[in-house]
Amino acid sequence: MNRQHDNVVLFPKQKQDLEKNAYQAMQDKQFADALNYLNQLIAHGVTDQEVALGKLTCLIELGRQKEAEQMCEDLIAKQDDNYFSYINIYATLLFQFHKHKEVAELLDETLEHGHIPSSLKGQLKKLYEVNQPLVNEQVEQEVNVTKHELEEAIDNHDTMAQWHLINHLQRADIKPYIDLFANMLVEENIHPVIKTVIVSLLQAESINQEFEVVKFSQRLTINPSVFPYMNKHPFRLKLKETLADLEQKDPSFYRFSNQLIDRYFYVHYPFVPKMDEIDAMNQAVIAIVKASFDPQTGIDESAYSIEVLEKINRMIACEQIYFSIMEE
Repeated sequence: MNRQHDNVVLFPKQKQDLEKNAYQAMQDKQFADALNYLNQLIAHGVTDQEVALGKLTCLIELGRQKEAEQMCEDLIAKQDDNYFSYINIYATLLFQFHKHKEVAELLDETLEHGHIPSSLKGQLKKLYEVNQPLVNEQVEQEVNVTKHELEEAIDNHDTMAQWHLINHLQRADIKPYIDLFANMLVEENIHPVIKTVIVSLLQAESINQEFEVVKFSQRLTINPSVFPYMNKHPFRLKLKETLADLEQKDPSFYRFSNQLIDRYFYVHYPFVPKMDEIDAMNQAVIAIVKASFDPQTGIDESAYSIEVLEKINRMIACEQIYFSIMEE
């Protein structure tokens, strides 16, 4: 439609007729017709606030929510003289569609602005006050639903459902899930990679309490607020340091070695070998990566100690465990 009218002059009488027809159609609740007239005005370059608001009203009345939201975002992005009016409309629109968290985020940012017209500031503050209890209610409902789904996934031994639900909580407030997490960390049937993610979530929130973690029949008590992050654990850093010379000599070998170490930690963490096992782990990593580059030769077991062979077998098992959840 825009291309059709780009170079066509809209005479005052035509503009007046289109506006009259649009607003009459809106008054008669013929919103599809009104939208057609308004779109014609916009296609001819008529972009005043009344036309924009009229189109928004039509979109909302016609149930075209996504288009209305997008239009609000486009109008706000212009940052013209009506910026705060469009913010007010957008916040109200989101509120009507029960998007209370989005309303809170929008108004939190807007109300920090020092140049809100006084006529709108009171409206925005009032909407924020009315909206906030509904945000809390919405969050509580979401928590209850997620906890129920997670408990159901645990009961059904549905590993992939557990995986997706836990990852869904990466940006959420995890405090309501603490007790459930504590139970999952000691439950043998929970996938070890999922337990690693739970530990990471607890660390990210600096949860200052002790948790028992069970993996592969081993038990460990940690306090997430002080326990070293997986990526910064001294053993992991030291092990990677022993391979640093490879980065320039053989970048591909170095990259695969690091990936192998990362996957091992993703499966075993927070259980970490002792520092005096660095050399055996280094040999195991190099042996596995060499074999992956030359599968026909494989791993010569006679060339390694029992300790190194044990590390090799454990790391190979970790590969299978890691990809059992990452590839499904």
